Amino acid sequence: MTIKELYTEAIKLESELGGDSLTLLIEFIVLEKQVLTWQSDYTELELYFKPNNQPRMNKLLLEYREEKK
Repeated sequence: MTIKELYTEAIKLESELGGDSLTLLIEFIVLEKQVLTWQSDYTELELYFKPNNQPRMNKLLLEYREEKK
């Protein structure tokens, strides 16, 4: 599954459940930082979910969410 496919599924799921955490992460990584592409395999996102990266990613995503407003 590509990141684009995961993003599309996340939009559907998040619209049903509320929230935007996964879509926000993907937009940040693909569009803002351009570290990965829409064609990258979704498993490449695992790095950003590791416990040692979570505090920094949370901070960056909160800042990114504020910038988007």
